[in-house]
Amino acid sequence: MVVSLPTNMDALPTICPPGGDSGLSNSHSELQKMLIDERLRCEHHKINYRTLKGEHTRLQDEYTKTQNELKHLLNEKQTNQEKMQLLFEELKGELLEKTKDLEEIKLQVLTPQNLELLRAQIQQELETPMRERFRSLDEEVEKYRAEYNKLRYEHTFLKSEFEHQKEEFARILEGEKIKYELEIARLEKDKEDLHNQLISVDPTRDSKRVEQLIREKGHLYQKIKNLDAEVAELRAEKENSGTQVENLQRIQVRQLAEMQATVRSLEAEKQSVKLQAERLEKELQSSNEQNTILTSKLHKAEREINTLTNKDYSQIMKFSNQLLNTTKCS
Repeated sequence: MVVSLPTNMDALPTICPPGGDSGLSNSHSELQKMLIDERLRCEHHKINYRTLKGEHTRLQDEYTKTQNELKHLLNEKQTNQEKMQLLFEELKGELLEKTKDLEEIKLQVLTPQNLELLRAQIQQELETPMRERFRSLDEEVEKYRAEYNKLRYEHTFLKSEFEHQKEEFARILEGEKIKYELEIARLEKDKEDLHNQLISVDPTRDSKRVEQLIREKGHLYQKIKNLDAEVAELRAEKENSGTQVENLQRIQVRQLAEMQATVRSLEAEKQSVKLQAERLEKELQSSNEQNTILTSKLHKAEREINTLTNKDYSQIMKFSNQLLNTTKCS
């Protein structure tokens, strides 16, 4: 602000009383001196005003800049807090997931007590049925072996009986054949004798004898027919007996084959049960090895979770310290 001073000397107030020219000149010089001093002070005030105004403007700019920086720091702080919260939630989720995995692994891992109980239970569940199965298989094998021996004995007995009956039928047939041939020879001889008698004897005198011989001849032919029928019946009986024996032999052979197949099947089933028991033993051993592997994985997962928890805690503390330092600086 510029202060204007009056230049007209008449306008100045009377400082000294009128008393002469010397007093007036002194007053005028003092007034000029005061005016010069006032102007100097005015210039000095102007310079101070401009300096203060520039300083005020600079301070105003610095204040605005500081406010902007403070807003930026506050926004950055809020962003960092949000990031830290998101990071904390993410790490918390990972920790919960790791904890859940750890619980699942703990559920999968068998303790030694549970393993012993499971082994005893599996052994009891498998051993008792296997023993019963082995016992029943042994009983069935013994039963079929006894039946096989019985059928074998019956087969041998029937075979010997068949051979005996075959020899008996052959002997009877041979006897009947010899008897039949002798009877035919006798009849042929009687026929020749009768023929000779008919030639040598008068037919008119021995007509009764001829009729008797004819009747005897008819009886002999009838007897021959009966013998032929008996021989045919014996042959049919022989063939029927042979067929029955062959059928019986086929039945016995088939039964023997079935018995042998049953015995082989039981032996194979017994071997299969034995292999199954060995396989279950191997599976139990594999389960024990898998349990050991799961236990080691469980310990490893616990170490990883502890490491991750310590790491996350250290990161959170470090980030919190950085955020506090930033807030203090602002």
